[in-house]
Amino acid sequence: MATIEHRAQSVRVCWRLGGTRDGARMSAPFTAADPVAALALAMQAKKLVEAYEHRITRDEVLRIILPEEEETSTLGGITLADWAKLWYEDRKPVNPDVPGMDDIQLDTLEKYMQILRSRVLPYLGHKFLAELTAEESGEKTLKEWVRALRKSRVKRTKSNPGGKPISASSVRAAHVVLHMVLGAAVPRFIPFNPVARQGGERKNRLGLPKARAFEGMFLDVWEVERIAQYCDDQIRDLWFVLVSTGLRLGELLVLRVQDVTVEGKEPEVRVRRALKSDGSIGLPKSETSVRAVSVSTEVAAVLAARCKGKGPRGLIFPCPGKKRTRGAEQTWAENNLYRRHWLPAVAEAMRCSEHPPPEPPKPARGPRRRLRFDEVSTCACPGVLRRRPRLHDGRHTHATDLIRDGWELHDVQRRLGHASPVTTLTIYGHAWDGPKRKMLDELAERRRKKLLLDDEAA
Repeated sequence: MATIEHRAQSVRVCWRLGGTRDGARMSAPFTAADPVAALALAMQAKKLVEAYEHRITRDEVLRIILPEEEETSTLGGITLADWAKLWYEDRKPVNPDVPGMDDIQLDTLEKYMQILRSRVLPYLGHKFLAELTAEESGEKTLKEWVRALRKSRVKRTKSNPGGKPISASSVRAAHVVLHMVLGAAVPRFIPFNPVARQGGERKNRLGLPKARAFEGMFLDVWEVERIAQYCDDQIRDLWFVLVSTGLRLGELLVLRVQDVTVEGKEPEVRVRRALKSDGSIGLPKSETSVRAVSVSTEVAAVLAARCKGKGPRGLIFPCPGKKRTRGAEQTWAENNLYRRHWLPAVAEAMRCSEHPPPEPPKPARGPRRRLRFDEVSTCACPGVLRRRPRLHDGRHTHATDLIRDGWELHDVQRRLGHASPVTTLTIYGHAWDGPKRKMLDELAERRRKKLLLDDEAA
């Protein structure tokens, strides 16, 4: 049965295509200057949907209910804030394990909405879509929004009340989300997307800042081992498997016994789930992230030891000491894993036994405090870690090792679960260049020989 919902200045009709629970969600919004007129249009649409036994799409309903001349009269007659709500509801998945419209997963959709609420709607939410598409004033409004965003500051603390300037990537991310939301309003509410680049226009007409290129940290073998030396028992195996398989941390933390094969000629890990930023468990990042990842004999042995004595649904890397829910092991909270286990291990790897950092001052009362994570050695002794990697850099390290070992682009892409080989090239393209030191040494040697021959000839 079709239902009518009131959404701020609009009224929409909602139904399931075909009238079944599994049918695609459809919604047809109606906006008019008079709320009674909008409700009347929605009632007509409801009767139309039910007359067709719910076998009619949203575009067909709008085409029938709103003739061309009437449709153009309400074009753009909705604010960006109201349209963002409709856009969100249309794409919100009914089942968290199944992506919604445009294949957007719930956690990703929530991130988009957070960006809209914090960086778009406070500036543009009150604007009607028609105002944003106006030839001169609309572009001026969007340029002013970009300028205001570039001047904003984030992460204000007591020690730094002014905060720090927003990053270029954050500004561009807000632009991408707005581009997506306004693109979905074409042609129902606006004739074109005012954020998109139109034919003949210059590339960066809104003044977006230039984003810095992605810089992953690729660790050398000794750096990986140095960190592993100081990892506690609760994360040592996790770090080893992470840097040996290239899995995302969220994929590894929810890996179950039934997801791995540790015996036979081809042991493998099957990625079917992922830990989301809000602590929930859902589908991996994309369709290509659902994959099988082959593992070495050494990794298979580590996984086999951790699977021993556990049922098929048992977590291979559960959070130790965390209370169980209905007998089930609990997953790590990534912040807890990072601050209580990873940062201490990295800090110890950055401290030299011969030149340790100065001890904290002795307080008048109580014990001396522990060294902070940023209190590390500054000596130049070999074998001491000089940089502060993230856990995710284990994935980058594994990818770089594969490339320098001669793996082909598509093999690396499939193993990492990238949706496109372009992503793999963007992040790891430099690794295919290979080391240049030997070539440069050979070039220098040839130049020296040529110089000697020239001297002899003279």
